[in-house]
Amino acid sequence: MALAAGPALAKNAAPAATQTGIPLNASWKQKLYAFARGKLIHPAWGWSHSERDFRLASEIAARGGLAVDKDVLFAAAFTHDIGAIGEFEKDGVDHAVRSIEIAEPLLREMGFPVQKIPAVSEAILGHMHDKVPGRRNESVVLHDADTVDFLGNVGIARRLSVTGTSPDYAGGLAKIREFADKLPGRLVTATAKRMAAPRVMEMRRFLFQIKAETANGQLP
Repeated sequence: MALAAGPALAKNAAPAATQTGIPLNASWKQKLYAFARGKLIHPAWGWSHSERDFRLASEIAARGGLAVDKDVLFAAAFTHDIGAIGEFEKDGVDHAVRSIEIAEPLLREMGFPVQKIPAVSEAILGHMHDKVPGRRNESVVLHDADTVDFLGNVGIARRLSVTGTSPDYAGGLAKIREFADKLPGRLVTATAKRMAAPRVMEMRRFLFQIKAETANGQLP
């Protein structure tokens, strides 16, 4: 298992910020972002999802008045789904557990402050919508950010991107409907619940239009 960044990124000078402007103001952040861009390639839970999660979690914390360690949040956001991607997956191991297995030595190697690794591991372990987040604020806001990112138009796009070789997208639509119904109730913070409301409306509008634009909702 190779943990180095992709060759194209390794040859370039380290950027000062991520694609969306998150400051890369420490060498370990530059290394981790390069790793993510080079290795965490997936349409639903790759590096762009990680970047959205960090931004959403930061917004939830700021709007909710929750103090968070941005180092912990950045590290957790960009490592929480490693264990769900290609070469890093392990059969029979929950992807969050697998992500921790990989993230801890990876972060140490990159120079991340070792005393903060337990907080990162806690946030990774509880990040999924069907899990209870840990007690730290970083864990709570990452959990809610990750859940919010399953909602709205981006949630629809992510869900349909993983239909794979299915003969139709019935399973994708069923999951979109399930997420619209169930995920808002799994959010912890009031801020995330408010953020979720318009996203759920978009999902319901999409489902209505799919039915309206097909023959009695029949799928191709």
